[in-house]
Amino acid sequence: MKKQILLVFVLIFLLMILSGCGQSYATGEVYSSSKAIVADAKSSINEISYDDFKQMLEKEKLRVLIDVREPGEFNEGFINQPDEDDEYPYPETFTVNIPRGLIEFKITSSDYWDNDLWVEMPPKDEPIVLYCLTGGRSALAALTMQKMGYTNVYSLQGGYRIWLDPSLPLEDDSASDSGG
Repeated sequence: MKKQILLVFVLIFLLMILSGCGQSYATGEVYSSSKAIVADAKSSINEISYDDFKQMLEKEKLRVLIDVREPGEFNEGFINQPDEDDEYPYPETFTVNIPRGLIEFKITSSDYWDNDLWVEMPPKDEPIVLYCLTGGRSALAALTMQKMGYTNVYSLQGGYRIWLDPSLPLEDDSASDSGG
């Protein structure tokens, strides 16, 4: 009897070890830095190049553009910002600021879309482009949205800084560690 109880405990223990008691143990995902987390996210999402993104805007194939930077960053300037005459360069595209830390809560809140933004909440299969300063936060947000069932979400490669100057290199190591 004691051997059977011991065998059951050993089997349970082995099962716990093999299952990993959680995702990070099971997959071995312990990250050494924020760059490693972002690199892993980028391997699982769709990134869109500046040229493809610009074409999407020009051909009016994008209704919702999400800036995942903090409100202070957004207020300093954003993609599809109106000019001094309140004319939008891409009038069919609505730019919304949903900081990275709130994306999970705001993206599926019909109350937020209806009452705060006055824009129809995007269905989960609608094309949505996310961006931040350099592409790190938007990659993490895109991965989150994919996990929430969004099937047509993109992260802008190089982020807002590439939008401002497409000749810049895509990788900016100094920005990645400071909140990209």
